[in-house]
Order: sequence, then C-alpha cells, then structure tokens
Amino acid sequence: MYICPICKQVLNRINNSYKCENNHSYDISSSGYVNLLNPGKRNNFKAGDSKEMVKARSAFFESNTYEPIATKLCSIISKIPRNVIVDAGCGEGYYSLHIAQQFLSSLILGFDMTKYGCDHASKCAKRINSQNALFSVSNIFDLPLLDNSVDVVTSLFAPVADKEFSRILKPHGYLVVVSAGVFHLDGLKRILYDNLYLNEDKQSIYEGFSLVDTINLKYETVIHGNETINNLFTMTPYYHRTSLTDKKKLENITELNTNIEVNFSIYTKNN
Repeated sequence: MYICPICKQVLNRINNSYKCENNHSYDISSSGYVNLLNPGKRNNFKAGDSKEMVKARSAFFESNTYEPIATKLCSIISKIPRNVIVDAGCGEGYYSLHIAQQFLSSLILGFDMTKYGCDHASKCAKRINSQNALFSVSNIFDLPLLDNSVDVVTSLFAPVADKEFSRILKPHGYLVVVSAGVFHLDGLKRILYDNLYLNEDKQSIYEGFSLVDTINLKYETVIHGNETINNLFTMTPYYHRTSLTDKKKLENITELNTNIEVNFSIYTKNN
C-alpha cells in the first residue's frame, strides 16, 4: 500500500525496512511505526502534537468518555465497503484501534504528523495484539499511498485534505468527517470563559465529494477528577487559545458536567 515519499514508487517490506526500486529506505521503529515523511521535510513533525499532548490525550481516552463516538463511527463504517481504511490525523490511535478491533478483516492505516502519536499507537497495537493496524508518520496532505487504493478515509477533529483524500480513495469510496457539534464541551467553556460561545453549525462542502448523510451524536456526561479534566482541556484547541488567567480556573475543579456533541458527515467520492 505504501509508496516512497521521494520518488512515489511502491515500497516493499524487506526485513525491518520499507524499500523502493530506487533504494530509498525507511526503517521500522522498535514500536512498529515507520516515518514516511519526505526526508527534506522531517522537521515538520514538530507541527503535530507534542509528547505531553499525546500523553494527556491517551490518559483522557482511558476514562471512556469518548467511547460512544468510537462506537458510532464503527457503526457507520459497518454499512460501507471497508477493505482498506485510512485514519488521517490518527493521533495516538484511539479511534484507529477501535476500528481495527471491530473489523479484523480490514487493513487500518493511521497517519499523523507527530512521531509521538504513531509511537504510542503502535505500542498499543502490540499490547492488544492488533495485527491489522499500521501507523506511519506522514503529512495528510501528501500521503504515501497509491492512487485509488483506499475504501474509506476517516478524519476526526482534524484538517480535511479533500484533494488528497480524493486521490487515494477508490471511485465511489467514502470519507467520514467527525467534527464538533454546537454544544460540544459547553460545560468546559462555561468554566473557562466569562462569555460562553457555542460552536458554529455548518456543513462543509468538499470538491470531488457528495454528501450522503449527516448523523448527530449528543450526550451528557460527568467527568471526574481534576487530572482527567485537565487532560481533556489539554487535548482541545482551547488550550492554545486560553489565557493563563482563565486556565487557572480549572485548578480546583474536580467534577465537570458537560455536553459531548459531534457530527458525522458521510461523503462519497464522485468518481
């Protein structure tokens, strides 16, 4: 499935490396991921999540607060062709591994800019003996995959590289975009900000794709423990947009009541 990020020739696995016919070689790490960023652009991994952010995300996911999102995602995928699934912007692999465990006959390829996320995801895959999930460091706008080779692309709370997704998807393949709903994490924002603002309710249009369906998932939850609440905050975009004064409002919060609301937008490639 992989192609060389330099010359775009097919990569073949030889022992613990991937190599192309032009002898470009990419070693597989001890945890199992491979760095397929173009060597001239490898400093770009700094644009992804830091090691601390990956740690916070992983710890938060252990609370199972977002498990209904993973369950709904798998339910959607179960209804469409799914031999090869790409999780674009996979982070630490939480959703990728849910998909891999649910669909054992499918190949799951997770891509993210940060090596910390791919390293964690690969270690988790080994721990649960998930042999159908592979993780690679890559820019989702320049994926090391053949044209027309993928059945499904999932994009969860990540940028949507619609032109690149269209390139790798088979004709009439599916794109599933998961984004924050209007009231998503409103309880967290009520604590942080004096003036609560809700998320914009909009439906994105992507070139080369037709919208098939939109599914809304909304539920109330209570998050216990200051550390878990701060882990949630750290993994959100709000963490980088919030002043130090407002961040301190979470210091003594040990229980958070909030809505979780996400939209699943299902698209099909036009041809």
